Amino acid sequence: MTCQVVFELHVKKEHVDNVRQWFVDKLPGTRAFRGNVSVEVVREQDDPTKFVFMEKWNERKDFEDYLAWRVEEGTVAELAEMLEGDIDFRYFEPLGV
Repeated sequence: MTCQVVFELHVKKEHVDNVRQWFVDKLPGTRAFRGNVSVEVVREQDDPTKFVFMEKWNERKDFEDYLAWRVEEGTVAELAEMLEGDIDFRYFEPLGV
């Protein structure tokens, strides 16, 4: 069963203009990682500092392996420097309705 991972990022104002390119540079690694089905990133129209990631993975373990890789290679720490607050990952499963 697939796992959908949703998380919101609140980007510091000084990074809003360059964070989109940072995502463009990093997301090919996400999309190529074993088990990734899709990644979509949206930005809130009324608050351009808020971004939401909606990712689909073959299973939760695939995302957990991916996240461990991103922590190990430094991407999570690099991203954290551009954020206000923590990342709250939420995991969902489809109900088929």
